[in-house]
Amino acid sequence: MTEEVKAVDEVVEAVKSEAVVETEIKSDAPEAVEVEAITEDEDVTLKHVADALEAKSVQTDALIETKASASDLEAVKSDSEAQIKSLTEKLEVLEAKSSRPTFSSKSIKETNTMEQKDLLGAFARKGVEGLRAKAADVQISVDAQGGFALPTEVASSIIKLQHERSPIRGLVGGISTSTTDYSQLVSIGQAASGWVGEVPAAGATRGNTGSPELAKVSAVFGEVYASPKAYQHVLEDAFFNVEAWLSGEVAREFTEQENLAFLTGNGTNKPVGILNDLAPTAAYIKPDATRDFGKYQVIKSGVAATLGATSDAVINLLRSVVLNTKTGYLPNAKFMMNRETHALLVDLKTTDGEYYLQRNITEAAASRLFGFEIVINDDMASIAAGALPIIFGDFAAGYQVIDRVGMSMLRDPYSAHGAVSFYTRKRVGSMLLNTEALKVVAVAA
Repeated sequence: MTEEVKAVDEVVEAVKSEAVVETEIKSDAPEAVEVEAITEDEDVTLKHVADALEAKSVQTDALIETKASASDLEAVKSDSEAQIKSLTEKLEVLEAKSSRPTFSSKSIKETNTMEQKDLLGAFARKGVEGLRAKAADVQISVDAQGGFALPTEVASSIIKLQHERSPIRGLVGGISTSTTDYSQLVSIGQAASGWVGEVPAAGATRGNTGSPELAKVSAVFGEVYASPKAYQHVLEDAFFNVEAWLSGEVAREFTEQENLAFLTGNGTNKPVGILNDLAPTAAYIKPDATRDFGKYQVIKSGVAATLGATSDAVINLLRSVVLNTKTGYLPNAKFMMNRETHALLVDLKTTDGEYYLQRNITEAAASRLFGFEIVINDDMASIAAGALPIIFGDFAAGYQVIDRVGMSMLRDPYSAHGAVSFYTRKRVGSMLLNTEALKVVAVAA
């Protein structure tokens, strides 16, 4: 073997020995403190590896230029390239490790979630002073009265629980916004069209057709609050899950207040409800083609204080509700009523003694009418003169709930001795979207 080849081999062996530091880092340092083990000596090693790579490349190029191609030189060249590739990869790994700020098995999202829960727990147990002691360097929203802006994680959890518990929220879904200035455009008319031949007749023209119309719908917001109370000694117990308890209690109280507002709210300090101002008057009983935009159609029973004089009459009334709903809304359409109304429908029988609704002894009661699901909402009115006991249609197309995500909590340890109240507030709104999508049954007065 020539002297030049030996020189190249020596360089390769020298650089390989420098790379041993990578193995030492992996074997000597435990995984949890892997990054912390990087010291100034390792920074020097990185420099040594880089310098050796550069020197090796220069020497190899010089040998190739001064030596004719031979089998031993080709072998050295191949080995040199392989070594350079391996060392380059190790160098990149060492550089990446040295640039990492910390080592943690938790993701950023998990860390933020834990931090939010810790802050909420500190606020619930010790108030604003507890927050300041817990996270002096963390930016939190605190007011002079001891208020705390709930972390996004907690606020989202409350809204999620509301969707699971509220019949209307479960049907319409709902969206979240960071502002109360929210509007949406709704199409209220179809474009006109016509038929023509391939070659227009003499003197015939294709004039402009009518354009669809759009209406702007704005959300109406109100403020809803909840004030759950916990005893001081319970809060002081470390095992008590403050975050879960607060989320559950606030969601429960918000649900009770909102569900009624989504039905009958008048838009004054609260959302506008589906049934707001509805009545079996001329303005509301008109069909879709002639009824004004923004009014749900009302279909009135023919007998005072009841849905019908006979079972057949009740079934025919409900069938007319379905027939007055456009086909496009039927795939997602549902009936909504309270338990008392549902019980009345379950007992309806034909003249042959058969139940109109399919009964199943394995279920509490029939859950479908004409194939459409029946949703129970105890806030709906019972059957009585002038009442509106049943809604039918595509709720998601006809009504919208808008959550103002920002929530704030006020800790009150003074009003009740030995207990702490958590006054929580948020703003929530609603919009009447496509008013063709929902039909409302009214009982004659």
